[in-house]
Amino acid sequence: MTRTATRLAAIALAWCAAAGKADTWVPAVFGDHMVVQRERPVPVWGRADPDQEIVVEFAGRRAVTRADASGAWRVTLEPLEASATPRDLVIGSRVIRDVLVGDVWLCSGQSNMGMSVREAADAEREIAAAHHPGLRLFSVAQHPSLEPSTDVKGRWTVCTPDTIPGFSAVAYFFGRELQREVEVPIGLLHSSVGGTPAEAWTRLEALRTVPLLADRAEKEIAQITSQDADNREFLSARAAWEERFGVAPPPVTDVARMWADPALDTSEWKEVTLPSQWARLGATSGGVFWVRKDVTLPDTAAGKPFSLSLNWVSEQYDTAFFNGVEVGRASDMPPSFYSVQRRYRVPGDLVRAGRNVIAVRIVSATQFAGMWQWGHMLDLPVPDRGAIDDRWLMRTERTFSPLPPEALPSRPKPNTLPFRCVSSALNSGMIAPLVPFAIRGVIWYQGENNVPRAKEYGGVLALMIRDWRAQWAQGDVPFIIQQLVNHGPPTADPNAVQSWPLLREAQASVAATVPRCGLAIGIDLGSDLTIHPPNKQDVGRRLALVALEQVYGKHVESSGPRYESMTVADAAIRLRFSHAEGLMAIGGPPRRFAIAGADRKFAWADAMIDGATVMVTSPDVPSPVAVRYAWADNPADCNVVNRDGLPMAPFRTDDW
Repeated sequence: MTRTATRLAAIALAWCAAAGKADTWVPAVFGDHMVVQRERPVPVWGRADPDQEIVVEFAGRRAVTRADASGAWRVTLEPLEASATPRDLVIGSRVIRDVLVGDVWLCSGQSNMGMSVREAADAEREIAAAHHPGLRLFSVAQHPSLEPSTDVKGRWTVCTPDTIPGFSAVAYFFGRELQREVEVPIGLLHSSVGGTPAEAWTRLEALRTVPLLADRAEKEIAQITSQDADNREFLSARAAWEERFGVAPPPVTDVARMWADPALDTSEWKEVTLPSQWARLGATSGGVFWVRKDVTLPDTAAGKPFSLSLNWVSEQYDTAFFNGVEVGRASDMPPSFYSVQRRYRVPGDLVRAGRNVIAVRIVSATQFAGMWQWGHMLDLPVPDRGAIDDRWLMRTERTFSPLPPEALPSRPKPNTLPFRCVSSALNSGMIAPLVPFAIRGVIWYQGENNVPRAKEYGGVLALMIRDWRAQWAQGDVPFIIQQLVNHGPPTADPNAVQSWPLLREAQASVAATVPRCGLAIGIDLGSDLTIHPPNKQDVGRRLALVALEQVYGKHVESSGPRYESMTVADAAIRLRFSHAEGLMAIGGPPRRFAIAGADRKFAWADAMIDGATVMVTSPDVPSPVAVRYAWADNPADCNVVNRDGLPMAPFRTDDW
């Protein structure tokens, strides 16, 4: 018996003993208000007493089996036609009510998939209009695990204004569009975790087939296994190091606490712009630094609690105040002391209309740390977070003696590996328990965390897709990839070396080479202000367009122009595209084309649209050999679309 089978048997026997009578257990994904996949065999599984007979009945279908010696059982119902009529699914003595038959989509990835409807653009209106009785929602609770889990925490709900605010915005807007066009019930299984690599969503068995990924996985598993012990040792080592070099954090005195008072005279404080290092703000050593900021909140925010977000105050101790009252401090336990973003709840009785004051006290051992904070990322309850500027006031409470050269190299480091990032941990905890629930397809919005290893991503993503399909054993289940949107400061140099374009290229390559994969292009949907742009409506709509065309066979355009080929004519290059009917540029001539000669030095190009082609030239490149388009982390003003308004996909003709 395998280790997993032994563990399942033990769980089954323990459950049955606790129940004290013959009964059936099914995972949480089988529950009231669920959607059963249409037109495909429907697996149903669970646990019971060993050798107990299990009868499953639904919509005129009936299946009978007996639990095995471990108590595990599974049946498969014959395929069903779509139906919006609520019916009961009977599993032994259990009755699951209000079950519809339609299409079930798994929606997974990292934080841009997890971002909720309440955080999306026009949230108030979207929530108020979310009356969709045929749209059903299931969110998997975050749960990394080193061993495959048998269940998840979550429950099915009907889509209403009460249930939609915390649900994935991308998944909701995708499902809403599908239901509108396909006119069958839609079930959305949402399983995502922010800040996670694709390797965490892939089974260990699959990762072990690639030596590089196998080695990385084994190291991560060893590191997470030893984390508690490592960090207990770290605490005493850090305290000794701080004492040795005179940088132990002093307590917040009553006098110092007055620096958070909204009525404080700050005429002697210095105006600074964040994010920044303390050294850039004038510090020559570590110390105790204060920053303050006045913010104006609207009448609608008064009296309502919210979460104040402070970004990555790394390797420092911070204490945050709102209107003079402490609202939170970073735990000095790893990993939060070193790198975790802080979120502090501000009680409603502290929140006023008009002027409010944020104050943060930070103890830093060195001037080379800092506060990595943008105003728009404070998550203040204002209509336009982008209008919050980056100006703060700063004052030094205390200065430490400069550290000697040997101090920083000897500084103890904690074991800060996030469990969510460990290879295979999210597959074990949040995907394996859903298998083999019948699904129609997958939408996937992830990649930001793999950008530092962008050249590996194509192989990793293709491996993960094959692995998921092997787990489900339902054939080549459609898999639709959301290509990373534009992000960060706009790029002025056409020769800048950046990684996001390589990740996008890997996503496009997987979509083109792995069977039954699609790609939704979003190079125009991002922001230079945040990695989590609020326009999730268009993200969901474009994913739905790909599904409608490639999965449902609808006659819709699902892609913007895609590069196909090029020819060189004298000093110009002519580019040809698919999906290019009605090719046009918005708001002026085509932008973000760059052209290069054999020297591989790119110059911004003059581009002219000619039917379904684009002619590209530059006086600085008399003998061109290569072209790139929107080849940057944030090609903010790229403007070529087809007649459906879908943007041209980023591309390069070279492989440099």
